[in-house]
Amino acid sequence: MDKTAAVLIVDDYLLIRTAVRQVLAELGFTNVFQADNGKAAQDLMQRQRIDVVIGDWGMPVMSGIDLLKWMRRDLHYAAIPFMMLTAEANPASVRTALEAGVNAYMIKPFTVHSFASKFMAMVGPMLEGPDGAAAPVPEAAPATPQVAAGDVIGLAPPIAERLRKCTVLIVDDIATNIEVLAGTLKDDYAIKVAINGKNALEIANAFHVDLILLDIMMPVMDGFEVCRQLKAKPKTAHIPIIFLSARDGVEDVVAGLKLGAVDYVSKPADPTILKARLSAHLTLAAAMADLKQQNAQLVETAHLREDVERMIRHDLKSPIAVAMHGAQSLLASELTRGQRDSARMIEQASANALEMINRTLDLYKMEKGEYRPQLEQFDLSALLRKVAEQAALAFGARGVRVLVNAPSAPVRCLGEPLLCYSMFNNALKNAAEASPDDAAITVDLAPGYGAAHVVVENRGEVAPAMRERFFDKYAPSDKVGGHGLGTYSIRLMAAVQGGDVAMSTGNGVTRLTFTLPSV
Repeated sequence: MDKTAAVLIVDDYLLIRTAVRQVLAELGFTNVFQADNGKAAQDLMQRQRIDVVIGDWGMPVMSGIDLLKWMRRDLHYAAIPFMMLTAEANPASVRTALEAGVNAYMIKPFTVHSFASKFMAMVGPMLEGPDGAAAPVPEAAPATPQVAAGDVIGLAPPIAERLRKCTVLIVDDIATNIEVLAGTLKDDYAIKVAINGKNALEIANAFHVDLILLDIMMPVMDGFEVCRQLKAKPKTAHIPIIFLSARDGVEDVVAGLKLGAVDYVSKPADPTILKARLSAHLTLAAAMADLKQQNAQLVETAHLREDVERMIRHDLKSPIAVAMHGAQSLLASELTRGQRDSARMIEQASANALEMINRTLDLYKMEKGEYRPQLEQFDLSALLRKVAEQAALAFGARGVRVLVNAPSAPVRCLGEPLLCYSMFNNALKNAAEASPDDAAITVDLAPGYGAAHVVVENRGEVAPAMRERFFDKYAPSDKVGGHGLGTYSIRLMAAVQGGDVAMSTGNGVTRLTFTLPSV
């Protein structure tokens, strides 16, 4: 593979595609193709040979992970390098990508250097010179070993796999008992032994132990005392203890359980039953440890979310606004074509970031029930006409028209004007994107007693599979560039103002019917 290789960038965000294309150009790769979703990429790859794919994970129509799975099943693309370029950083997503056959995994946001290094490390060994000989990998991008599941930090293996690596401590003062138990368990677990209680405490404090098989009747320090001391220390209190003893009276069993043991097995123990009990308690202990870690992560995430909200509200908007104003100032000065394109990218990305911040903060508060709209009386007719004008300008190039049918007299609505503007703007934007070219969108306003009804109708039907989940958060959509928040936010905005919205589709049209309080 030389630098004339065909590289395909698949991302639903234009600015990311543009930035990656610029980095590839600096690396010498100029034969670059683009697609804004996995299905578009698949169609292109069936017409045009592609040598390397850089794909986002979350995209409409077909995700990056589905595109990767399709490639690995396709005869022509089974061995093609694929870099996943995504914000999905959780271990489950990384594992899924590894199992699907990803070659490199890049987390957004990323620096130009980190992307270039990882990309060149992925394709560098396959670069060839004009004569077919292997070309050297650039010094700025040293080769790195192939990604493997075991090399990913924080990617915990399944419980069944972890059980095979567990360590069991056998505590008994009789050597033959230890030999029998160790012989029974050695094929399934790592074994440590202690011949008295003091030795057992030392081992448990010095080494990692997953479970202890503890005899009761031992000289100097019996099993009950050993258990009591183990449970008294934070370092060893979590270790499951199974008492193993010839003493099987009710009082002995109860005493052991009260001290914190998880089970009590009478000697001589049946090997099959003993193995089953060990497996059950080790599985339970691993699940409890996972649950404890998840709870800690949830608490940390909750605190982090609150911190991020405060940071966004007070801190993040300012530097983004500065970046946007700086880009606008640059655009007003003399720039080369490339510099102007870069300045426009900065301006657009900054505007998108501010819009996403505002929407995310409001939606988060609405979900928590903390959003308090500033209700006031306003003319709903005038607001709808203003939103329609903006939508007509935005989609005029496609010939999409917006027709508002409203009374000439003001229709007084009780709500938050800015929130209603965002709500109807989202509705008209969705309607326009779903409409064919040169189509008309109608907005009908019908005043009622105590309520006003607005019907937004566009040509085109919602796919049957999407109808029940139309207003759900992150509902799947066939809309290019969609993120599953548009209709979800519409319903939240209506509900928080004491209103509602419903969808109906069929006979070639789709209708959204809004109900809002009126005075």
